[in-house]
Amino acid sequence: MMSDNLKTEYDLTVIIPTYNEEGNIKEIVSQIDKVCKKAGIKEEILVVDDNSPDKTQNYVHEMQKQMDNLHIVVRYEDHGLSQSLHAGIYAANSDLIQCIDADLSHPPEKIPIFFNLLKNEDFDMVIGSRYVKGGETFDWPLYRRIISAGAALIGRSLIPIVRDSGSGFFAIKRKIIENATLKPRGFRMGFEILGKGDWEKVIEIPIVFKDRIAGESKLKSTVFTDFLLQCAHICYYNFILRKSTNIIKSWKMCIFSDNN
Repeated sequence: MMSDNLKTEYDLTVIIPTYNEEGNIKEIVSQIDKVCKKAGIKEEILVVDDNSPDKTQNYVHEMQKQMDNLHIVVRYEDHGLSQSLHAGIYAANSDLIQCIDADLSHPPEKIPIFFNLLKNEDFDMVIGSRYVKGGETFDWPLYRRIISAGAALIGRSLIPIVRDSGSGFFAIKRKIIENATLKPRGFRMGFEILGKGDWEKVIEIPIVFKDRIAGESKLKSTVFTDFLLQCAHICYYNFILRKSTNIIKSWKMCIFSDNN
């Protein structure tokens, strides 16, 4: 459960999960800060690092000398992308949360759009989608395209109103997960929130996803197995435990939309 004494000194918390991102961390932090300041968003940038053995943490500490809105959480166990995002969401000093990859594959210039849709258009979750009109992937290996497309298809069988439930570029109102029992695993934290969170309005916006330039991909051989386990647990959570009706809700919304 979350603290009732939530700090709200920031308009938005931007969470960057990292592991060995010394080649990207300075640039992604700089770009996020520049975009937010230009848009008049008072943002907290929260780096959640899985105890990187490279210079990621050193570079963050250097930047902190010039940026009082840059914070870091170092995790020493249970490493993983979704686990880092989960920890960051609970450590954030804002009710509005933006998640973005560290490797410059997501466009930071879209952050003000996410923020406006959450704050002013009353959406509960905003997803940067590769699979809606205007979205695409650029310079991606064929095997990653196949894995991503297959997982997206399976994801739509559970949450059909969202085409890119596996996107790591998403924003939420933190209140939608206050009563959810999340079980972060693998690379699809957004899908976990869709399957278990208490949301009413979700929207996708198109993004162009680019493969990383610096560093190595963190994609593991177990990623698809993790995803299938996640799907199973979301079904269990919805139909057996009955802690959520999001799968049924999503299908009803999809059918209603198709009829109009």
